[in-house]
Amino acid sequence: MNRLYIKKYSIGFVTLSFLLFTAICFFPSGLTAHADTSLSGVALKSPTNVYESTSTSSTVLKDYSKGTVLVYKPYNDSWYSATVKVNGTWKKGYIHKADVEDKVDNPVRLKGVALDNPTAVYSQASSNSKRIKSYSKGSILYYNTFSSDWYEATVYVNGKPVTGYIAKSAVENSIQDQQTKTQLALKNKTSVYSSASTSSKAIKSYSAGSKLKFKTFSSDWYEATVYVNGKKRTGYIHHSHVEPAAQDSSSLKGVAAKKTPIYKEATKDGGIWKSYSKGSVLYYRTFSKNWYQATIYVSGKKKTGYIHKNDVENAVENSKSLQGIGLKDRTIIYTDASTSSKQVKSYPAGTILKYRTFVSGWYEATVYVNGKKKTGYISSSHVEGLLPEEQKSLDARALKSPTRIYSRASKSSSSLKSYKEGSILKVRTLSKNWYEVTVYVNGKKKTGYLAVSDVTTGDITNVTNYDYSLDYMVDQQMKYGGPKADGAGKVKATEDEVAYYVNPANFTKGTQAYYQFLDLTQPAGLKVKEINENILKGKGSLEGTGQAFIDAGKKYNINEAYLIAHTLHETGNGKSTLASGVKVDAKGNVVSDGSKAAHTVYNMYGYGAKDSCPLECGAKYAFDQGWFKPEDAILGGAGKVSENYISRGQDTLYKMKWNPEKPATHQYATHVQWAVIQTKRIAEIYNSLDNYILVYDVPKFTGATKPSSPPDTSGESMTEYPANVFGVTTTESSNLNLRDDPDGDIIGSIPPASKIEVHGTNGTWHKVTYSGKTGWVHGDYVDFLNLLEVTVNKLNVRETPNGTLKSQIDKQLVAGVLDKDNNLIRQDEWYNIYHGNNKYWISGGKDATEYVTVK
Repeated sequence: MNRLYIKKYSIGFVTLSFLLFTAICFFPSGLTAHADTSLSGVALKSPTNVYESTSTSSTVLKDYSKGTVLVYKPYNDSWYSATVKVNGTWKKGYIHKADVEDKVDNPVRLKGVALDNPTAVYSQASSNSKRIKSYSKGSILYYNTFSSDWYEATVYVNGKPVTGYIAKSAVENSIQDQQTKTQLALKNKTSVYSSASTSSKAIKSYSAGSKLKFKTFSSDWYEATVYVNGKKRTGYIHHSHVEPAAQDSSSLKGVAAKKTPIYKEATKDGGIWKSYSKGSVLYYRTFSKNWYQATIYVSGKKKTGYIHKNDVENAVENSKSLQGIGLKDRTIIYTDASTSSKQVKSYPAGTILKYRTFVSGWYEATVYVNGKKKTGYISSSHVEGLLPEEQKSLDARALKSPTRIYSRASKSSSSLKSYKEGSILKVRTLSKNWYEVTVYVNGKKKTGYLAVSDVTTGDITNVTNYDYSLDYMVDQQMKYGGPKADGAGKVKATEDEVAYYVNPANFTKGTQAYYQFLDLTQPAGLKVKEINENILKGKGSLEGTGQAFIDAGKKYNINEAYLIAHTLHETGNGKSTLASGVKVDAKGNVVSDGSKAAHTVYNMYGYGAKDSCPLECGAKYAFDQGWFKPEDAILGGAGKVSENYISRGQDTLYKMKWNPEKPATHQYATHVQWAVIQTKRIAEIYNSLDNYILVYDVPKFTGATKPSSPPDTSGESMTEYPANVFGVTTTESSNLNLRDDPDGDIIGSIPPASKIEVHGTNGTWHKVTYSGKTGWVHGDYVDFLNLLEVTVNKLNVRETPNGTLKSQIDKQLVAGVLDKDNNLIRQDEWYNIYHGNNKYWISGGKDATEYVTVK
C-alpha cells in the first residue's frame, strides 16, 4: 500500500530545512527571500506578477502561474517583497498581497481517504502543475494543512522525499474524534480491506452475523484493527457491509408486501435463494436494523437467508379478537394474505365471522376443515366489522312495507319475518349497516338481522302540501270557523291570533308546541311496563292500565302516547269523579245511595261531559256506551276518537283543530290555542321515555310562509281581585270542574252551590280556591257574593255610616263584608267593606248605586 508521510520539524530545523529545500527543489527559478522574515504562499492569479516597485503600474520583473508556491517577506500593509532572478541577475521586486494566499501558520497533520481515481499529488498547488505522484481511490493518505484549497504532503519519488500538494476536494479527512462501534457483518464474506476501497486487497473476512468492532473513520468507511497471521493490521470496512444488530432477538411472522426475495446475504447486492409472491405469510427472526433472518428450504436443503424489512409487513404484536359480517356471496378464507392464494374455506354472505387482527388489509382466522384446525386469512374488504362498543337497544321505525328480518346479515339470505311500514321494532346495534333483532317464528325465538337502511331511529318529518295560501286558510277560519280566544267559546279570536296559531312556521321542531304535528296514526312503541311505571303510576283509576292503551292504539291505529295524554287531561290525572267510577241506576242516572246502584261507569275521555254538567252527562254517556270498567272506557273512548277524527284523515292535533283538507269544517275545538295546549301532556309523556321515534306531518301552503310574532294577549291577562272576594258555583246538579290552567287539565271538582274564594279573572276563567285547592273554573258558572266596584274618585271611607272620615279611595274593586248567611252587610246606602286590615264603610250614593256597583 502506498503511503504519504508528513515531515516532522523541530523549531530550529524548520527554518533551515524549509529555506534550503525550497530553494533547491520547489523555489521558483530566481525568487529568494530573507530567512528571518520569510513567508510562504500560493500564487492566486495566472499570472501572479512580481513588480519593480509597489505599484501594479510599474514594470513586471517576473510572473508565475496560478498555484505556484512562492517565498517572500513582509514589506507593508499591501505588499510583500521578494528577490527574483532576471536574466541571471538577482533583483528585488514586490508582490501585491491580494495576489497570493499565505500558507497556514501552524500546519495540522491529517489523515484521509483518496476520493479521486487516481488522486494526484502535484508539484505546485495547482491542478495544472506537474503530477509528481498519484494514488488509487480509497488509498489512505497523510498530509498537512496548507491553504484554503490545498494540503501539503511529502511523498517519495525514486526513494527521495519530495514536497507536493493535494487538492482538498480530492480527499476526505478521517473523523478526528473516532467512536468505537460494534455491528453485525451482513455479507457471508464481509471483508476488511487494506484501504478504503472495495477494489483494494481484503486482508481478512468474516461470515454474515459476525459481531465486528471498529471505529468511525469517514462517511462511507469504518477503521478496524485485525490480526493477520498473528500480526496487528489496520483495515477498513464499508458502511453498507455492516449494520447494528436488532435490539431484541425474537421470532416474527409477517406478510410479503410485494414479490419478496430471500437473499443469500444481508445485502441486496447478494444472490437470491428464492422469492415469495405478495401476500405470502412468512416466518423470520430479528437480525439487524434493516434485515430479518429466515430459515428456508431450497431443493430440500435447509438454508439461512435474509429478508429486507421494507419487503414485509409484520403481523401486529398483540392481536385483537374481532367479529364481522361476510360481504361476499362467498366470503373466502385464504391460505395466505392474498386473494390469489388457495382457498381454505368459504361462507355465504351475511355470516358472522370471528377473526383476529393481522396486517393492514387482512385478518387471521382459525377455521375447521374436515374436522381439522387450520389458520387462514380474510381480506378486510370482504367483511364489515361489528361495532366495537357494547350493543345498545334502540327503537327503530320501519320505513317500507315489507320491512324484512333476514336470517343472515345479507339481503340475499332468507326472510324470517316482515313488518309493515311504521312498525316500531326493538333492535340491537351490530354494525354500520345492520341491526340484530330477536323475533319469534312459529313460537320459536330466533336471531335475525335488519338492514339499517330499512328503518330509522331518528325522527321523521313528512310534509303535506295544500294548494292554497296561508292567507286563504286564515280567511276561511275567520269567516266560517268561529275561532275563539277562550276554551268556553265566549271570546272571539282576532285575525292576528288565528294567523299566528294556524301558521306552521311559528312552531320550531324540538319544542313542546311542535307535537301538534305528531302523526297520531304512528305508534309510539311504548311498552306496558314503562307506561305503568313511568307514566300512570299514582294516576288514580288509570294506574296499571297500560295494556289497555296499547290495545287501543293497535286496534284503532292511534298513537298510544296521545291517548294517554288525552285521558290524563280529561280525568285530572285519573282522579276525576268520572274516572274514579260513578254509581248509576239501571237507566244510567247517577245515584247517591250505593245500594240503589245497578252499575259503576267510567268515562276517560270526557265524552258527553260539559263544564255545566260534567258528572250526570258524562256518566249517562258512559252508561249508554257500556263502559263499566276503566279498560272499557279507555278502549271505547279511543274508538270514538278514531271514528270522528283519526280515521277521517285528521290525524294530527293541528288537523283536528284546523282541518286543512277542508278549512273551517269538522274542527275539534274553536279555541285557537287548542292544538298547542294539548301538546303539554304529550311532551311530558315522551320526556319520561328513554327511546322513541317521532313522526311528524307538517302542512305546507302555497307561497312563502314566514314566522310571525305571537299575538298581543295583554288584554287577556288576569285581573287580580282584592282579598276576601267570594263567589258561589251555579251548576245545577253536577260538579264544576276545577282545572290547573284556563281550559287546562282537570285537577278536581266543586259541588253545586259551593262557596269559593275568587282571586282574579282573565275575562273568561276565574282563579279560585276551594277546600284548600287553587285552580281555575269557568266564569259562566260563578256568581259573586261580595265584589263591589267603586265608580268615582275620592270616595270617603268612614269608621261608621256618616261617622269619622278615615281615608278616601279612587275607582277600584273592593270586597264587601258578608254576614253569616253570605249576604252583603249594608245600612241604607252604606256598604261595609274590607279596607286594609280593617272593616269600614263607604256610601253607594243615591239608591246605593250612584258610586258603587255590585258585581
